[in-house]
Amino acid sequence: MMREATTGLEKQIEIATKLLSLSAKIGLLIGGTCIVSYLLSNGHYPQGVSVGDSLLFLVTAFCFGLVCVYFSVSVTAVGILLSPFFIPVLRSFVWLHGKITDKNPVLEFKRPKITFLSVFFGICGAVTIYFLTHKSPLEHIQLILLPIFQYIVYSAYLEQNKKIKAAQPSAPEVVDSEHPDQNPHAEMKPLKRTRAVIGGVILLTPLLMGGVTSDLLQVAMSFAQIRIERATILVKPPYANLLPAPKDSPLENYKKFENATVIFRGVGNSTLIEMHADETAIRLEIPNDSIIIERRVKPAAKMRKDPEKTES
Repeated sequence: MMREATTGLEKQIEIATKLLSLSAKIGLLIGGTCIVSYLLSNGHYPQGVSVGDSLLFLVTAFCFGLVCVYFSVSVTAVGILLSPFFIPVLRSFVWLHGKITDKNPVLEFKRPKITFLSVFFGICGAVTIYFLTHKSPLEHIQLILLPIFQYIVYSAYLEQNKKIKAAQPSAPEVVDSEHPDQNPHAEMKPLKRTRAVIGGVILLTPLLMGGVTSDLLQVAMSFAQIRIERATILVKPPYANLLPAPKDSPLENYKKFENATVIFRGVGNSTLIEMHADETAIRLEIPNDSIIIERRVKPAAKMRKDPEKTES
């Protein structure tokens, strides 16, 4: 019994390790691809990249990968939570399609099991969708309807899991080396490949069809401190002469600018900033030795006033 318990624990640890490794690889892949897209969309190509900059790039890619995975999982969880409301509608469409085409339905829309994780991520996803769409719901109608599509794809994923379990042999069989085509495990490879494709669709559809990829990019960049909104910057001439509304700075040979947007910093030997003036936007690449980004943070704890000094 002790040996069986140890073996079961080792399998669970092995599965958790593989899932973490896979999540890290997916996060880096998606994050790296999206950061490159972010750079291309802003027309900024970092130069003079060092080893430390490469590490920061990987950290940023991983941060964005986590944001993307969270968004996809949360939107899917919203569809799972809301499925009891639109499952009858989907079943009606499937029934009507079967009557017209005289074909059996491909998917059976069943109520998925509601777990703590689905409730937690579903609530987070609903809050995220609200904050992304409440200002212009019509412009983000595809994001509002996206949970329904995610539920449909998730149902296909569950159906594929069901097929894989049904195709698994009940007992281990000896593989005939002379007839590899008769290997029962080989027959499951197409099923597992299809399941992987469906999982990729679940993961990537919210990013490609949600219409909020740029918003997610900005959130991830801000989270990784690559992008800074409403920043105060100090700039040296001649770059300071190209920016609007300069102010005096306490540092010599520097001009102060407020409400600037630092679009990309930290990787390479230059920083890309943007400033607005008279309904126009000015973007400028400034060498790192000619710009200082002023960052103010709130103190962890405020100093209590001395009552004796207050009375005096």
